[in-house]
Amino acid sequence: MIRSYPSPAPSPNSLGVKLGYALGNMGKSVIWASFESFMLFYLVAVLGMDPLIAGALLAATLVWDGLADVAVAWWTDRRGRSDMLTRLITVGAPMVALGFWAIFGLAPGPSRIITILAVIVCRLGYTLCDVGHNTLMVRVAAHPRDAATVSGLRLIFSAMGGALVGMATAQGLTGPLAAQRVALERSAALAAVLYLVTLLTAMHVSRRLPSSVQTNGGVDRPFRALSGNRAFIMVLVLMALQSGLTPLFTRALPFFGQAVHDDASWAGRALTVITLAQALSLPGWIALSRRYSSPDLLKASHGLLLIAMAGIGLGFPETFHLAALVVLGTAQGGMNMAIWAMLAQSLRGGGASEALPVGLFLAGIKCSAGLGNALFAGIVKLGDLQCGTCQAEHSPLLAALVAGIPAVGSVIIMALLGWQGRHWLDERPALRAMT
Repeated sequence: MIRSYPSPAPSPNSLGVKLGYALGNMGKSVIWASFESFMLFYLVAVLGMDPLIAGALLAATLVWDGLADVAVAWWTDRRGRSDMLTRLITVGAPMVALGFWAIFGLAPGPSRIITILAVIVCRLGYTLCDVGHNTLMVRVAAHPRDAATVSGLRLIFSAMGGALVGMATAQGLTGPLAAQRVALERSAALAAVLYLVTLLTAMHVSRRLPSSVQTNGGVDRPFRALSGNRAFIMVLVLMALQSGLTPLFTRALPFFGQAVHDDASWAGRALTVITLAQALSLPGWIALSRRYSSPDLLKASHGLLLIAMAGIGLGFPETFHLAALVVLGTAQGGMNMAIWAMLAQSLRGGGASEALPVGLFLAGIKCSAGLGNALFAGIVKLGDLQCGTCQAEHSPLLAALVAGIPAVGSVIIMALLGWQGRHWLDERPALRAMT
């Protein structure tokens, strides 16, 4: 049997390239966090859409977004041009900015058709940018020791974007509905500009980096080649669970704030605490990544999530909620850094496809997130939580559901890691080269 070994690692990229590239995550995080944390509440409580219709819209666009990621990534690899990734950002970034502003800035129109079209345009543009920007990570983190560092920097900027969404939510969901719409429109305009600036900056600093593709030998059968990468398959499974189930509490923040704290704007303050805790914890996670493997850090972070969900779901006094939010943010920092580092590590060593593996990974994130949105929309409808100014009658049940479902997801992930963990480093020679 002939054993293949990874080719010598390229030189690390400069800190300026890593920072400029990671900056793109701030703009992306603003859009993603907006859809994940309060878009359903905005469509239901502010615009008056039926929860199931709003949930179906968000779920369908996320699933379509994910499937389109695979198609765009495959097409990008087939084109074989090293500048295709930056071209995707050039086309997609204006679409995202325009669509996101239109969701809040234009009149909804008959049957909310204008808002629905704006959501679709925003998600289509997000697909193009996401494939381009996230695939560039493989080039930016081409050196074996850069995977955790680049992943950590991305998440620090993501946390900054999430904190901005938290502050905008706290302001935008305060006062009468008319005032809320004005505040959200202004915030959406700023978010659109921020997205454009950060994504174009990331594109500029990484536009000349060499492709990680080493050969075109398997380009006609890219799916067959990836099916033999067991580490990559495991990353897909873990991310699907992590994206579909564990963020349910974050998706529920405005509804949880209204039902438990009698204040929907509590969601903004809570999201700010979560994202700040995430950002402050990342240097520690990055330091730990130099001593422990990414799967070990993923298990530890999901253990912290279980602690946070226990503090939220077991009926503890409200003073415990702040501590639980801090622990939750710390857990999210670790789990997100670990899973992205595991993705980069599983793809190291080159191959016939550069964008397709990342497209499949993003498809897993978005399709599972879409299903998670549909699940929570059903909870909103079942619990009669669509009123943005009334308090739910069954807040203990809501707390139990939005904390219990993420806990179940974390338990499954930890069980999978425990079952597969001992084989992880043996599956990919490129990972052994890091030790």
